[in-house]
Formats: sequence, C-alpha cells, structure tokens
Amino acid sequence: MIENITGVTRTAWYCLGVRWADAQKKAPICGDHFAELFMDEEARQLFQPFADLRLANAAGATRARIFDDWLRDRLLADPEQLVILIGAGFDARAFRLPGGRWVELDQPGLIAEKERLLPAARAPQPLNRIAIDFATESLADRLEPFAGEAPVIVMEGVSMYLSEAQLRSTLTALSWAFPRHTLFIDLMTKRFADRHGGAVRKRLAAIGGHFASDMTDEPARRVTRQGYRQLARTSILARASELRALPIPRFLLDTLLRPLRDGYCACVFEAGRR
Repeated sequence: MIENITGVTRTAWYCLGVRWADAQKKAPICGDHFAELFMDEEARQLFQPFADLRLANAAGATRARIFDDWLRDRLLADPEQLVILIGAGFDARAFRLPGGRWVELDQPGLIAEKERLLPAARAPQPLNRIAIDFATESLADRLEPFAGEAPVIVMEGVSMYLSEAQLRSTLTALSWAFPRHTLFIDLMTKRFADRHGGAVRKRLAAIGGHFASDMTDEPARRVTRQGYRQLARTSILARASELRALPIPRFLLDTLLRPLRDGYCACVFEAGRR
C-alpha cells in the first residue's frame, strides 16, 4: 500500500514507526500500542533508515505524549469534546484516550488503509474519518457538517511541510468553520531545522516529504497573524529531557542549548476569544 501513497502523506509511516518503536520499550514515552497494527513488513522497511535518529525519534514520541496529555485534560473536563485531527496519519487516539467525539482527515489512500486495518466502527468513541485531497479539495467544505462547534483542532507533525500561504489557507478554513476553537500544533524554527534536522530532512525527502522552503525563525507569528492568541508553549526537547528520552541535562537546555530547547515546541492557540 505504501507505494500508492505519495508526498508528505508517506511521512505518516515515519511518525507511525516512531510511536511503534517507542511502544516496544520497557518505559515508553507515548505508549501507542495500536501502532503495531499498522506496522507490516513494508512499513518496517520504510522506517528502518530512520531507526538510528535518536533526537528526531525522541522528539516525535515526546510530541505525541505532550498532545496526549493535553487532550486527556480537555476530555476529562468535557467528555463530549469534539476533536478534529488535520493530517491525522495513523493516529489512534480515538481508541486510546477516554471520551471525546473524533474526526480524522487525511489523504484518501491513507484513510482507506487505516480503515482496512482499524475500522472506525470499532472505536470506543464516536469516530468519523474523512478522506480529502488537501491539494485539490476544499478543507472548509469537508468541515462544514461540524461548523459552529468549538472543537480542539490537532495539527501534529504538519506545520513544517506547509508554506506560509498553505498554513494561512488552512487556518482561514478552520476559522470559517469554527469561529471559536482551540489549536494544538507543533512549530519548528528554520534555525532548528537547519542545524539539527539535516539527517531526518534528508531521509524524509527520499520518501517524498519536503519541509517548506520558507520556514521562519518566528513560526508562532504565522499563527497569531491569523487572529489566534497563544495560550501555551512547551519545548518538545525539554520535555524529552524530563522524560529521559534524551540524555541532555535540563540545565544545559536552559543555558548553552537554549536555541535547541526553543527551536521545536508544541503550542496551544485559541481563536475567537479576543
């Protein structure tokens, strides 16, 4: 199936592989045991060139853990919370986390593969999967059936592939459908990508995933310029250090390695409450 899915969507197998490898550990960071369902021999072969990327893989597992923790808090406060995943990949949170109403959007081939291996009908929570060709179809049209709600929108592992114009278009569609919503998104600076992301970028490019050419050292401004207010920011690598996923002492991240610490963060933004 992998060969029939092109471009950025193929990087979903890399993110899947990161969570799968993490789940095999005695003390996993994220613990996504559903990842095993999607990791056939072809997927394992695709992940193999990435297996030695300690920093990138620790960051990926830690990013998933941060978003998991944030979502658990929201679902504890409101078990009926609508959660929409843009570029959902092989996310299985509708199966792993308690509560919520879930919507997953991704490319048709990926959605078909996911539905074959883990049907939405088996989810313990309400789950709606929506196939969309992001390059040719309207995100706003796909979101219209849910318009007017106040969802949590998750964009995990997506922003670094989007140009400023593409991100602006995506956020415009979200704000049109949901004047009031919360956005969970990870943001990477150009400096971080250039200095610390060379190895993973090269290997992602080999499978068709290319970071945006117009990355910036102030990615949060691209979000706030669209009317969002930033509520929280968590350094992914600092959290990885706390979870002992990386052997980098926190005091170094807070002093000599601050550009590394601050170059890749998970962020919470709010729209519609200014």
